[in-house]
Amino acid sequence: MFHHRLKSDISEYACRQGADLIGFVSTRHLNAVTPTRYTPARLLPAAKTAISIGRRLLAGAVAVGTGDMVQNARWVAWRANERLNNCAMEIGHFVEQHGFRALPLSSGTMVDPKWNNMGLYGELSHRHVAAEAGLGTIGIATYIVTPQFGPRVFFNTILTDAELEPDPKLDFNPCDQCPGECVKACPTGAIIRGRRTIKKRLCIPRANPQGFMVLQDYISSLIALPDLESRRRRIEDFDFARLHQSLVQGVGTIAGCFHCLAACPVGLGPKGQTT
Repeated sequence: MFHHRLKSDISEYACRQGADLIGFVSTRHLNAVTPTRYTPARLLPAAKTAISIGRRLLAGAVAVGTGDMVQNARWVAWRANERLNNCAMEIGHFVEQHGFRALPLSSGTMVDPKWNNMGLYGELSHRHVAAEAGLGTIGIATYIVTPQFGPRVFFNTILTDAELEPDPKLDFNPCDQCPGECVKACPTGAIIRGRRTIKKRLCIPRANPQGFMVLQDYISSLIALPDLESRRRRIEDFDFARLHQSLVQGVGTIAGCFHCLAACPVGLGPKGQTT
């Protein structure tokens, strides 16, 4: 039996908490269609519904994200994800106040102890959940393209054992009519039309320029230096400052490349602003 009032209350509450988009999908459906082994059943076997929430990335950050102000754009992207995580937590508490269990997930990238996929993975594919929950469609660059904001949206998921009515999938596929603006804009050639995924070895170093692999390489380079003076100079260079900022603020550890986001024409007004 669907809890219609609860679904409506969750939607209203999520908007008050800062969600720009929200959709609902059955976990039974997700368990059947999720293309990886990271299914809702693996995380919360009793879950009946996945709640997908989206937080848009500010158009100003996208506008400067391909130029000299990319550091600031990365900071905005990190804060958008942080706000999204906070929103997911609050929704989880809201659901549990109504007598059901909830499991908010992280919108950031987790570290895979088996070191698959370059050591990165998601506990659940938020983009597939969002697509199945009717918030958008998976585009050429494998991100979600939404009618309202194009691909300039971050997503997160809350699992719950409350049975909430699922939303229909969108009949929306703008990439069919697009000549591939994201493909042309990608500075590393990581996006290829027709592939089911991007070339991660080309994308991740650019998208996560201060990720843990960069930190690993920096420490290795420091250890390899022959004397104390050269190590001191290595610590004083700008690489150390960038890594410090990434550890303190998260800048550059997620969503560090904005070229494909800026190139996508979907969801942009006449002045390049998110509609």
